[in-house]
Amino acid sequence: MADGPAQDQVLGDYAALLRILLPEACGFYCYSREGAAIWKDPGSGAVSPNGRYESALAAFREAECPAAERVDLGHGAAYLLPLRSEKDQTLGVLVILVEPPASTMDAVRCLELARPAVQTLQRELSLRFRLLDSYRKLNIQAAEERLLHDVDRVAHDNGDCNHVLGKVLALCRHYLQVDSAALLVPDRRIALIQGDGLNNAELATMLDASIEAQGEDRQGGLRIVPPDKWFGSDLYTVNICHADKRQAGILALAGWRTADFSQRRRTRVARYLASHVETILQRGFDDLTGFMAWPSFEDLLRTMGHAAGDSNNALLYFDMDRLHVANDTLGREVGDEILSGFARIAREELPGHLLTRITSDSFAALLVDTDIEMARQHAEKICSSVRLLEFGRGDRIYRASVSIGVGPLGGSDEVEGGPLAAAKVACGAAKDRGRGRVEVYQAADESIIQRFDDIRLVGQIRNAIESDRLQLVAQAIVPIREGTGHPYCEVLVRFLDDEDRQVPPADFLSAAERYQLMEELDRWVVTRTLQLLEPHAVRLAGTGTRFAINLSGQSLGSEQFLPFVQDRIVASSVPPEMLCFEITESVAVANLQRAQTFMHTLKRTGCKFSLDDFGTGLSSFAYLKLFPVDTLKIDGSFIHDLSSNVVSQSVVAAISEVARVMQLDSVAEFVQDEATLALLRKLGITWAQGYLFGQPASLSERIAGLVGNSSEASIVASPLSSRSVLRK
Repeated sequence: MADGPAQDQVLGDYAALLRILLPEACGFYCYSREGAAIWKDPGSGAVSPNGRYESALAAFREAECPAAERVDLGHGAAYLLPLRSEKDQTLGVLVILVEPPASTMDAVRCLELARPAVQTLQRELSLRFRLLDSYRKLNIQAAEERLLHDVDRVAHDNGDCNHVLGKVLALCRHYLQVDSAALLVPDRRIALIQGDGLNNAELATMLDASIEAQGEDRQGGLRIVPPDKWFGSDLYTVNICHADKRQAGILALAGWRTADFSQRRRTRVARYLASHVETILQRGFDDLTGFMAWPSFEDLLRTMGHAAGDSNNALLYFDMDRLHVANDTLGREVGDEILSGFARIAREELPGHLLTRITSDSFAALLVDTDIEMARQHAEKICSSVRLLEFGRGDRIYRASVSIGVGPLGGSDEVEGGPLAAAKVACGAAKDRGRGRVEVYQAADESIIQRFDDIRLVGQIRNAIESDRLQLVAQAIVPIREGTGHPYCEVLVRFLDDEDRQVPPADFLSAAERYQLMEELDRWVVTRTLQLLEPHAVRLAGTGTRFAINLSGQSLGSEQFLPFVQDRIVASSVPPEMLCFEITESVAVANLQRAQTFMHTLKRTGCKFSLDDFGTGLSSFAYLKLFPVDTLKIDGSFIHDLSSNVVSQSVVAAISEVARVMQLDSVAEFVQDEATLALLRKLGITWAQGYLFGQPASLSERIAGLVGNSSEASIVASPLSSRSVLRK
């Protein structure tokens, strides 16, 4: 408000009115309830306020319901008259200075004379204070809304977790006008303090007391600590919880500079802040292990990898061995206990180093300023400690183990495939060599070289699928017994690298299987085969032509693959009777329930099925009762030495007899010479396949030949069986 009548004519008019009502007065002062001068009219200045006046004025302001009071100033007097609102709230004080003899009148008489001006002044001040209060509340609401908006924006930042949380604390200080904002989350190694007034020891004390009081005053997973718990009304704290509602830490706001934010508003803001802090923590850290989330860790690796130079930074890649066994036999709760036990061991062995959880059972650690030998020693200790973990129920015991790869952090010319590539490939070598061990990346290690080749091929394979740079070729399967039917062919997939050179099937299929690309390849083969067949489906229908598609274990184990195949068949004009799906015996047994569902579902539509690599299992004949197959394809290991091995002859003879009794076709793969062919005819096998009958040719050319000569009936589409590709 204005300081003097020259600056506020409206309030100055009250001074003129007061001079008319109290002509004996020599000066007027008006103060707010906080003690600030609203306006002054010192008049003649004959009477000067002194120490007694200041003390009386201070006591007058501090009184809850002050009454009119007279203060003797020696050569005059000051009359202190309270200014009140309609609700009897103190708005301020009006001071009237008088000289003798007027100074002898009592305060009541002075108030009575000044009443018209005082009442008008009170109404004016009430209106002004209401406007100021409304303005203050609007400012508070605007500050709260800006805080919540900015916190929400920052909370969606995918940067480093500590950096994002630091931004949240800075926003709290700015909008809430607090001297200090702090966050303590011990198991996430977060201790952030901005401003003065709090320290780690005080935060730890608050957290301990809050955890002890768990269960008291809980509000929707939050516990708002009473504001006078440690620092009186100057501190406000709120619990930070894990996803399972266990308390993880504490957020504290101390040194409130104004009382503008009410208790209710503080509670609402605290709830909102805690919710977003918990969201940031859940995104930035794995809830089970407390390790850094993989996206943040990966960004850090990229940054450090570009700037690494010759620095000693090592990486460890961990893969828990056979964790799925524990999950399947003992339950996922035990699986979580195993992972928690591993996390505890890793944190104890690698204090101060960054750890992350990549997938459900794979982890990584970044060891800064640590050479490869020291990293290997850490890995060996972790590996040994994990082997001591045992979990079980009754007589079912799971002994944990972890395979660990040690490698440099990027930057090396010999390391390709990302900053984790070397450690990851070394871990794969540890798996290959028996599990539960540590392997260090060695550039000359043949196993590691093969895995790096696989990593390079993965990107090329994915690009080939997306850009349609794979090829389908067909190899003939011919009838070798009279009256068997039309010849057909098996379709094989070929892959061209970035320079259009054909990659050996064994190489790219190894990479596809290892890095979970088989289903994508199978989908491509199914789609492409139907696309090639669709224009000729009408011409080929009724000729006995069949097209079978070999399925990988990854496809058969996928819930989405069966609907995909059904949709593709329905969308095409290719009759289901022309399709025959080949499933290897080992894949069918490993995915028994899904294999049965897949086969019975498509069998009802008219599709045929062939059991590939038959004879390699321990109970091959027993499986025939479980699967609705039409053809048995004998594994090539029994064919390549058939003419010289009596055992192979006995197995093939037995399979041939079972097929005859069950009225199934039988196919012998890997037929290379006339002697083998003659023996197969003698044993009663109905079909033969191998280089004896010719090299694979383009599938589109084979289809064109079938359309031109319908006597060449059937085709079998075999997309992605690495064994079948190798032997053909």
